[in-house]
Amino acid sequence: MYQTDFCHIEYLKDIDAVLCTWKQFCQGDSYRDPLRYGLALLNEKECQNWITDTTNGFENSPEDTAWLLNEFIPKTIESSCKKLFFIIEPDSPIKDEIESQAEALRKFFTVHLCKNMDALKVQLS
Repeated sequence: MYQTDFCHIEYLKDIDAVLCTWKQFCQGDSYRDPLRYGLALLNEKECQNWITDTTNGFENSPEDTAWLLNEFIPKTIESSCKKLFFIIEPDSPIKDEIESQAEALRKFFTVHLCKNMDALKVQLS
């Protein structure tokens, strides 16, 4: 498990998923280190599911978006991950950003946008 003021990362054995829960805005290594940890956990567990809880989400800085696209996503594509899930409220202020990311990621993964963990578990069954 990885825990900071900004993010919580854990492996959920019952659904074979790495869960990344954002708590508040961050950038630079405060943003990147949790994702690096989650990717290592994904590889260690040979996990097929990555969940990002965006309930307290935020827009990324341009530098972190570039890092996400150029470094994190390619490494995730090479991992055991097959499905990406975003927990996002229908009225989230970052809904357009997440939908745009989801569309691009569908080239490599099965992507689901879910309003909560219960809806996500339905998608997994």
